[in-house]
Amino acid sequence: MEIQIDVNLLIEEDISADDFTALYILYRNGHDLVIKMKLKPNWIDLQEKGFVKLGASHKTHVVRQKFIDLFTSNFDKMFNELLIKYPMKVNTNRSIRVLHAKDPSCNANLKAKKKYQRIVGNKLHVHKRIMTCLDKQLEIERDNLGYLQNLETWLNNHTWEKYADIDETNDTDTRITRKL
Repeated sequence: MEIQIDVNLLIEEDISADDFTALYILYRNGHDLVIKMKLKPNWIDLQEKGFVKLGASHKTHVVRQKFIDLFTSNFDKMFNELLIKYPMKVNTNRSIRVLHAKDPSCNANLKAKKKYQRIVGNKLHVHKRIMTCLDKQLEIERDNLGYLQNLETWLNNHTWEKYADIDETNDTDTRITRKL
């Protein structure tokens, strides 16, 4: 069995590599393999986080849907959510500029959909992080949406990453500029 571990997922969900590996093995019905590999997951913590339901023994532990959703999701649903959240059109000084088509399955959105598929795959946690960053961007630029990028460009440039580490509670301008 081969297991790929996304380190960002471990950090975001605050679980260890042993926790993830044990849960994944349980999900694939390898209960005895957890003991053979000498993994030391924190079962109590995993149960409190909603990833597992503990049974009387390790063979009766059951992985919950919350864990399964971390790495398997409906991509079309995620892409639709992105299209709903990302503004379809913006007003500029002179006219209206269209940023993407309304229908997720139309040809105008095909390139953006393929790009988003390569970025997200079926990883719900990556989609959630992108949506959180988009929320921050829209909040910060709410008075300046006329300059918002086309959806395809936004995806190609990974623009959401610029908003990943912005502290929403800090209102002070921390830019350092030169004085001439």
